[in-house]
Amino acid sequence: MLTTELRQPEKLMLAGDWHGNIPWALKAINFAKQRGADTILHVGDFGWWSVANPRTVQYLDVVSNELEHTNLEVVWLDGNHEDHSFWHQFNKPESLPMTLMSAPRITHLPRGFRWEWWGDTWMALGGAHSVDRSFAVEGESWWPGEWINDEQLKYAMRPGKVDIIVAHDAPSSVDIPGIKPDGPIYLNIDGKVRRVPHTDLLAANDHRRRIQEVCDAVKPVEFYHGHYHRAYNALGRIAGGGYMNVRGLDKDETTMAKNTHFITEGTKDTDEDDELAW
Repeated sequence: MLTTELRQPEKLMLAGDWHGNIPWALKAINFAKQRGADTILHVGDFGWWSVANPRTVQYLDVVSNELEHTNLEVVWLDGNHEDHSFWHQFNKPESLPMTLMSAPRITHLPRGFRWEWWGDTWMALGGAHSVDRSFAVEGESWWPGEWINDEQLKYAMRPGKVDIIVAHDAPSSVDIPGIKPDGPIYLNIDGKVRRVPHTDLLAANDHRRRIQEVCDAVKPVEFYHGHYHRAYNALGRIAGGGYMNVRGLDKDETTMAKNTHFITEGTKDTDEDDELAW
């Protein structure tokens, strides 16, 4: 394992949830290459489950080989569906980005880690609540540690300028299309439609409020996230006045236009990517 210093990209592609989907990951990597990006920043549910799981090993091997072939790098923050029993040790306050020698082009960004690109201060903020946990298997499809804990929350809220937050979960002040905080949510689990328990809906909203606490403290200009499988762009309120621009990214098996977003100059950037769909 190596701690890694982040190189400023020439062009960055942000990507939403891939869920360990090999064909989609290959498609997204080559889409980034075609559009001139040299770095992919993945906002969680990347697909890093247990390294004892052959599916995870295959996914990481294939993705690593394609990154080598295209000369790209992936930096990623953990979503709720990652192996937190492994990654929790690298999410402690003051942890640095971590790259495993077996996947030298894939680098994990710890919760609350800050760095500078294009003169902007960025911060990674992994974690979210799994609303499907009642139907999941602990250690296989759900892991304790998915929440941002109190220690990580305090660390993320420490003093200092933050211009851009990249997170898995969304702040509570933004309205996500198709997601009603108090409305029912139904999931397709193994071909069956299941209603999410109300307790999990409440917990998910509680976690969003934690994300909002961070935003209210550091007052970012821009906020990017995944998790809700919705592509949208909206304003989120910040305590004390002001707004942040919030962009949600969709998941695998949608379109590249919905799953990705390109940046070349940080907060000084202008949108130029949303018209192209694969």
